[in-house]
Amino acid sequence: ANYPHHEGIWGWGNVGDQVVLMVRNIRRSLVEYHDILWDIGYAKTWEDASLNLQNLYSEAPPIEDFFAWRDERVMEEIHWYGWFIDYWMEGGLMRDIFTHKITTTKHWGMLMQPTIYTRAELDYDRVVGDQVVTPSYDPHCTNGDVSGGCKPIAVVSAEKLRDFDEGPEETAFIANILKNDDRIGQYVIAPEAWNCIWKELIQRGKGLRTVYQRPGFVEDDYNFSREMLEEMMKELNRLIDKYSGSAWNSKPTANRIVALLKVHRTQIKKELGDVISGRRKLTSKDFLGPEERRRLQVKEEEETGNSTASWKGKNYKDSVEYFNDLEHKARAEKRKKRRDARVKKRVEERREARKLEQNRTRVEEDASRVKDGETRALVANKTKVEGGVRRVKDDETRKTGVDMPKRKRMTE
Repeated sequence: ANYPHHEGIWGWGNVGDQVVLMVRNIRRSLVEYHDILWDIGYAKTWEDASLNLQNLYSEAPPIEDFFAWRDERVMEEIHWYGWFIDYWMEGGLMRDIFTHKITTTKHWGMLMQPTIYTRAELDYDRVVGDQVVTPSYDPHCTNGDVSGGCKPIAVVSAEKLRDFDEGPEETAFIANILKNDDRIGQYVIAPEAWNCIWKELIQRGKGLRTVYQRPGFVEDDYNFSREMLEEMMKELNRLIDKYSGSAWNSKPTANRIVALLKVHRTQIKKELGDVISGRRKLTSKDFLGPEERRRLQVKEEEETGNSTASWKGKNYKDSVEYFNDLEHKARAEKRKKRRDARVKKRVEERREARKLEQNRTRVEEDASRVKDGETRALVANKTKVEGGVRRVKDDETRKTGVDMPKRKRMTE
C-alpha cells in the first residue's frame, strides 16, 4: 500500500497480521511516481487514481510543461520518501513530512489531506509552533488493525527483486517470510517453484504490466540536477544516520534499510559527480528543480539569442501555471464524468421506476379485466338459468292450457 501517502488507503481493514516494508531507490521511485501521476490524470486521491488505473505504464508523458510542473513537486516529495519509511519503522508515529519532527494529531490530520491545505498552511511552525508535543501514533497501529503491529518484520529491496542476478535470492527471502509464519506457512508452495515464478514474472514479463513495460521508457533516460541530487543525499544521510544509531542498530530491519540506502547513496553520489563535472548533460526534459531550470533557460537564451529555442517561450512560472491549469482541467473533466454518471444513473433509475409503474398499472388493468369478465360470466349464467326456468313454465302452461297459479286455484 502507499499509505500513509494521501494517494494510498488503509485498504485491508483490521485483517492484517504483519508488515513487510519494500524500499526502492529514491531516485527511481521519484521517476516512476511522477510518470504514474501523468498516467492517472494527476489524481491526488485514491478514488481519483483508481478511475485511470488502466492507463498505467501505457505511454511516456509527452509535453515539456510536465517537466517544469514536476520540478516544483520533487523537492518536497524527497521528504515524503523518508517520511514514509519513518512511519512504518516507528510503528505509525506521527511526524511532520518536511521537518520530520514529532507532531500533533491535528497537524497529522492536515498532512493526510494535502489537497485541502496549501504548503504554507501545513508549515510545522505555523500549526504546532513551540508547544510541547506528546508522541502520538496512528490509530490504525494502536487499535490492533494489524495484529502484529505496524513495525515491519522484514525489509525487501525492489531493485534486488528485479535484478537478474540477485532476484531469485530476494524472491526466496520474501517466500521464507511467509513460510516461517505458522498461520500461512503451510500454504506457501514448494521452494522448487520459487525460482520458476520469479523467471516468469520478472524475466519473461508475465502478469500485470509494470513500469518496465512502459513503451520507449528507460528510467536512466531522466537526469537529475545538482540541487535535486543534493537534496536526495541530504535525506538519505538523515535516514542512514538515524537507523544506524544506537537506538536502531540492533534491529535487523534497520540494518537492512541502512545497507540498502548506502548502496542508493553511492549511486546518487556518482551521478552527482557526473552532473557537476558535466559528464551528464542536463536538458529541459530532466528533473531540474526550479533554480536549475531557470539557470539553464537563461544560459540557452544567452547562447542562442532565441528565447523560444527549446522552452517554447515560457518561463518557469508560466510553465507551472500552464500545467497546473491542465491539471485543473483534467480534474474538472473527471468531475464532469462522475457528474454525468450520476445523472445517467438517476435517469436510468427514473426510467426503471416508470417501467415498474407501467407494469403495475398493466397488472391492475389486467386484474380489472379479469374481474369484469368474471362478472359478465356470472350475469350471463344467471340470465341463462332464469331463461331456462321461464321456458319450463311456458312448457307446462302449454300442456295444461292454464298457468300454474290458475291450475292451483281450480284444484282447490
